[in-house]
This record gives sequence, structure tokens and C-alpha cells, in this order.
Amino acid sequence: MIKNEIQDKLTQIFEISDTHISRMLYAKTKVDRFLPLSQESYNNLSDDNIGFLDQFIFRFSKLQDLMGTRLFPTILDLLAEPISSIAFIDILNKLEKLEIIPSSKQWLVLRNIRNEISHEYPSSFDEQIEGMNMLFESLPEMIQIIENCKAVFDKYRY
Repeated sequence: MIKNEIQDKLTQIFEISDTHISRMLYAKTKVDRFLPLSQESYNNLSDDNIGFLDQFIFRFSKLQDLMGTRLFPTILDLLAEPISSIAFIDILNKLEKLEIIPSSKQWLVLRNIRNEISHEYPSSFDEQIEGMNMLFESLPEMIQIIENCKAVFDKYRY
């Protein structure tokens, strides 16, 4: 891919990621007083607050998908790191080595939790609540990863 195409693609990815983050932060403000969630606090949520939880989970899923399928490969493309036909874990390991993500293992844990919650796999209610709490707790880390990618973009863009 030509460098200008990579830059245009990253600009678009950052715009989309900023929208997801903005909506997640808004949803979080609406349910902050209930966090961390417990069975009792979850059962006492209004339908509107359940909607904000759903919005947060949806946006978290979309953001994580965007980062994994588009942002990470494009950042590595910008850095001229070869990524064709390598496993996703190897992409994560490269990003960890470059200090773009703090931990490839943590990324995979978050992805599994996100899958458990968003696809409603049969797990206990306690595990669902714990997973939602972990997603909320990981929001600053997700934002920092985006900021790290933006810093790489700013450093290598022209």
C-alpha cells in the first residue's frame, strides 16, 4: 500500500475509533454510579440504564474489532513491518514489542470476555457481571492504545 493510502486509511480509522470512544464514555457516565456492577445493582438497573450498558458493550466490541482487523495491521503497514500471512497473536506480539499495546495476553483476555458478553455464551450471571466490570475497567487502556497508535502515526506520517 502507498504511504498516502495508509495515512488516509489511518485517519479514517482514528475518526471511527474516536466516535466509538466518545459514545462509550457517554454511556459510562450514565451508569458510573452503579459500577462496579453486582448482581443486585444490575437487577435494579432501569431499562434505560440497561440500554447504556448494551451501548457500551456494543461500542467496545466495535472498537476492539476495528483495532484488531484494521488499526493494528495498518499501523504495522505504516512501519513497514511484514504482516502478510502471520497469525493474529504474532501481530499482537509485534505491537507489544513496539510498546503500542501493553500486553498481547491481556488483549486476548479482553477479546474473550467481550465475546462471552456480546455473544451471550452460556456462562454464569456472575461471570457476565465480572466481564462487564472488566470491560469498563479496561476503557482507559483501550484509549491509551489508540493514543499510542496516533503517536506512531504522527511520528511516521510523512
